[in-house]
Amino acid sequence: MSDMPSHNREVAVQLLGGLGNQMFQAAAGLALARRHGARLIFDVSRFRAKGLRAFALEPFGLDAEIRTGKQGLASRAQAALGLKPRHQPDWWRGRFHRESGFAYDPAFETLQPPVMIAGYFQSERYFSSIGDEIARLFSPEKLACAKALQQAECLAGDDSVALHIRRGDYAHDRNAAAVHGVLPENYYREAIRLVREQVPQARFFIASDDATTATNLAALVHGAQVLSGETAGDDLFLMSRCRHHIIANSSFSWWSAWLDRRPDGLRIAPQAWFTPEALRTRPIDDLIPPDWVRL
Repeated sequence: MSDMPSHNREVAVQLLGGLGNQMFQAAAGLALARRHGARLIFDVSRFRAKGLRAFALEPFGLDAEIRTGKQGLASRAQAALGLKPRHQPDWWRGRFHRESGFAYDPAFETLQPPVMIAGYFQSERYFSSIGDEIARLFSPEKLACAKALQQAECLAGDDSVALHIRRGDYAHDRNAAAVHGVLPENYYREAIRLVREQVPQARFFIASDDATTATNLAALVHGAQVLSGETAGDDLFLMSRCRHHIIANSSFSWWSAWLDRRPDGLRIAPQAWFTPEALRTRPIDDLIPPDWVRL
């Protein structure tokens, strides 16, 4: 009997969002596929040709088939009437499992192929069974250009601290601002104070999607430098090479801290991952690993 996955042993992942979101989704799909010896498929039908987001996992070289193809008019009508799951592409014939909420759902472990999963799956509990494999597959070096690899040399040692500020759509997009919002300055002040208590000679390296904000903060933090990679992948790689981490309310910097697999480093995350209104329906206890510090 062949060990190759049959057509009925397929796990499809509907990808959306930026790099950090796609990494969470792919990690959950990989764990599910490994559990059942299933073939992995990435559905990229939610990315618009002229949208801000696009498939971003190619540098990792994951063993997955890439599929596209949106719902046709008839399928969209069925979805509007509740007769078919919203956003399920026409080519998919198996079960369509939509994430039930932001918290980790143990029912995920009972899913059986063929199944397509849709959601964010932002908890390491979805892929902790293959955590070492995920860290290897998502090695940040795969994202870095030659210049970033060279720049990383200055981040060696036990005193380097990555500090990430997320603004972008959080500051300028009404929908994103309503859910996430930009973190208050007090979070960064408290995080810097805590780091300096435990790492007196701390060297801060600031990364942001807003160059002006990063430069302004660097001027206020003694000895701080701005991390300025050529791409977002460079920034994620460079942050992951720091010994300690002050992350934003962003899956992007979550991964930069998680992929630093060295023990005993400080990893500081905000309690205010979402706005107060959004936090009522989006608990973050499963998002932030228990050994990280929440401020």
